[in-house]
Amino acid sequence: MKRGSKTDEVLTLLFMLLAVAAVICFFAVDSRMAFIICGGVAVLLRMAQYILRFFP
Repeated sequence: MKRGSKTDEVLTLLFMLLAVAAVICFFAVDSRMAFIICGGVAVLLRMAQYILRFFP
């Protein structure tokens, strides 16, 4: 996957949405489990994106 490709842009957008959702869950939800899940999925998505960039 090349930087700037359509797939790269979609994965970046998903990462940003999940990161914003994690911040909202951190402040708005009493249980921290939603924050941990949103943040964890965001981090795993970003790691997968970097792996796909380096190993096409």
